[in-house]
Amino acid sequence: MTNTAQAGFESERAPAERRYGFTRWSAWEIGATIAGFVVFWPLGLLAMFLKWKNGEMWRGSAEKGAPWAGFKAPDFSGWKSQASSYGFAGSGNAAFDAYKQEQLRRLDEERRRLEEDQKAFREFVEKVRRAKDQEEFDRFMAERNMPQSN
Repeated sequence: MTNTAQAGFESERAPAERRYGFTRWSAWEIGATIAGFVVFWPLGLLAMFLKWKNGEMWRGSAEKGAPWAGFKAPDFSGWKSQASSYGFAGSGNAAFDAYKQEQLRRLDEERRRLEEDQKAFREFVEKVRRAKDQEEFDRFMAERNMPQSN
């Protein structure tokens, strides 16, 4: 008789797991997770992480049965080669693509030239500041060392 009751319980439980795709959580686990979020939110996250890590979040979660298990991350390996052409796709016209590459090369040279000019200007401003600081220091020392007349 116990086997019948047990079999009846399992037959009721199995369709729910198949239908919803998760294992049943006990009332204690649900309460602990909610209490963890209420008391201190990282505790709730820890409880959920442990359920997930143990494969108890949903049926098959430990065996890569997660809803996103079939997801494949985008392949970014080809992006480096596209970076040289600024990631633009070809137009299909070889003459236009050559023109575009030439213009992008020219703009890149212009950008480099402007960066060099900016660096030279920074160095110039630094020299001017040092000269001004030296002049102010020299003036201070001259005034300090002057004999005071009373």
